[in-house]
Amino acid sequence: MTSDIPLGLADQPLSAKIYELLRERIIEGVLRPGERIRERELAAELNVSRIPIREAMPRLEAEGFIKTLPRRGAVVTEMTMNDVEELFAVRSSLEVLAAKLAAQACAAGRSPDELFARLAEAEAALEGADDAAIAGANSALHEEILNLSSNSLLIGLMGPINGRVRRLFRLEAERDQRVLCAEHKELCHAIADGNAEWAGALAYAHVEHSRADSLRLIRERTQ
Repeated sequence: MTSDIPLGLADQPLSAKIYELLRERIIEGVLRPGERIRERELAAELNVSRIPIREAMPRLEAEGFIKTLPRRGAVVTEMTMNDVEELFAVRSSLEVLAAKLAAQACAAGRSPDELFARLAEAEAALEGADDAAIAGANSALHEEILNLSSNSLLIGLMGPINGRVRRLFRLEAERDQRVLCAEHKELCHAIADGNAEWAGALAYAHVEHSRADSLRLIRERTQ
């Protein structure tokens, strides 16, 4: 297979590697909404049969990245207004819970060092004015809050959702990233201080602010 296959997946089945590859290409915008995933061309590119590619498709479809259309096959989905509204309805509950649990973990002695490392990366990306780097760093920060929560069930539930959140971050380059970074910084300090209720309140406000900005941007694009 080519070097496009994500590293660190050597112990996974071939279909899982292809799922990760296609998921990343969709999130990063390499595969754009409405674009067909051509099994034959992909198989030739990766030097594999079409079987593991077909095996990867149901998981991508279940997570909302593709849809199967008659006579067209697998097509990359668009993020509609309804998709974004549903995503934020879930985020407003689960990300608030993650922030509270992360703060409780810090209060119990967990180190927030990795969290502040992700925050530093996000701030560096902001200074570099690299939209892709900013989106990736913001996603990594949110995932570190989830990891810090130490709740395996919540981490499992958020896995498919995080892919959609990362995709949304890529589509939100027009947002005021400095405001977003300031919100992240305040949230990280609340978590590190072990203040669960304040962290939860900040996480909720952050998600609701993101919801308003995201829906506004989508409305502007569709007008």
